[in-house]
Amino acid sequence: QPVLIDVPQCVEGCCLEITPCPSVRFGTPRTHDQHTLVRIQGADVFVPHDLPRTQPLAIRLRTFLGLKFLFLDGWKLV
Repeated sequence: QPVLIDVPQCVEGCCLEITPCPSVRFGTPRTHDQHTLVRIQGADVFVPHDLPRTQPLAIRLRTFLGLKFLFLDGWKLV
């Protein structure tokens, strides 16, 4: 099943701008115009066009109370 990285959303305040880590999930995007399909280590990943490429990122699995979640490891708030 393909993996989808959501488009990062900027949160703007009076004197700062923060981009929280986008969510990661299984599936395909509703609209394909904001994503590029990339094959990474044998997996199909839909990557947003405007995803910052300044730091190395990895998709990891986290378990919390028996539930499993995908997340981006290496995301920095600037």
